[in-house]
Amino acid sequence: MTRMRSPRLALIVAISSLIAASPPRAAGAQDPRQQGMPAASVKAIAAQLGAKLQPRDGDELDIGHSFTATLETPEKLEDFGIKGMHAGARVTVARVAPDKIRIEADEMDPVPARGSTTVKLDGKGALLPVGKGT
Repeated sequence: MTRMRSPRLALIVAISSLIAASPPRAAGAQDPRQQGMPAASVKAIAAQLGAKLQPRDGDELDIGHSFTATLETPEKLEDFGIKGMHAGARVTVARVAPDKIRIEADEMDPVPARGSTTVKLDGKGALLPVGKGT
């Protein structure tokens, strides 16, 4: 091996070698419950919102993930602060933090409408309506 001419270059090579030799960590590989985060079931959240899911793989809603469903029971969605939607509206749900769920609904018929809110996710996976809970 040739001799390094610069101590700075030698340091860069050493650090690069250590990084390359370290084992990769899988992103999101840890169980959220081990980190104190409540579990979030896609099926349970959709049921609480009165929405129907399309067939999908997996049931956990991890941070940064989302799902889309079709509204069946508008009254349930109203309990979370989104009013004026009708059956058939598109409902998009995203987990934006360990204890926060973002809900957006929109429809084109009978007239274009849109609504959104952020709700809290309790330790048992239940959504807490706007203005309730801690």
